[in-house]
Amino acid sequence: MPVITLIMFVSIFSWRKGETQEVKKTVVFVCEHGGARSTIASAYFNKLAKEHNLPYQSVFRAIVPDSTISKETRAGLTADGFATASLVPTALTSKDTRESTLLISIDCSMPTSYHVDQVWRGVPAISQDYAKARNEILKHLDKLIEELKKKK
Repeated sequence: MPVITLIMFVSIFSWRKGETQEVKKTVVFVCEHGGARSTIASAYFNKLAKEHNLPYQSVFRAIVPDSTISKETRAGLTADGFATASLVPTALTSKDTRESTLLISIDCSMPTSYHVDQVWRGVPAISQDYAKARNEILKHLDKLIEELKKKK
C-alpha cells in the first residue's frame, strides 16, 4: 500500500510541476555499411533535435554493416566535438522500422521490404572529403528539422 501512495504522490508532484515526460520518436538513418553517412547524420540530428527541443532521437543502421565506423568518420566527428567510442554499425532490422517514425536512406539501395520515407542522394564519400560530406548531410538535416518543427 505505501508504494502505491508514493507512486501517486510522485505522479501528482510531477504533473503539478509540468514535468511530463515526452516519448521521443525515432528517426532511423541508413547507409550501406553504417560507418559513415548514417553515423554522421544521426550524431548531428540528435544534436539539432535537442537544440530545437524536438521530441525526436535517431539511430544509424546499415544494410551490410562494417565492424567499426570509418577512421575518417571517427576523426571528423571527434574533431566536431562528438564522442565516438560507442558508435558501432548495426544491421537494419524490421524491428527498427516498426519502432521508427521516419526511415531515411542515404546513398544506398534499400531492400524493397522496407518503406523508406526519404531518400538522400549525392552525399560525397566521407573517405574523400569529410567536411564536404558533413556539410551536404547538414543541408538535408536543416530541411528535415524544419519539417519536424512544423509538425510539433
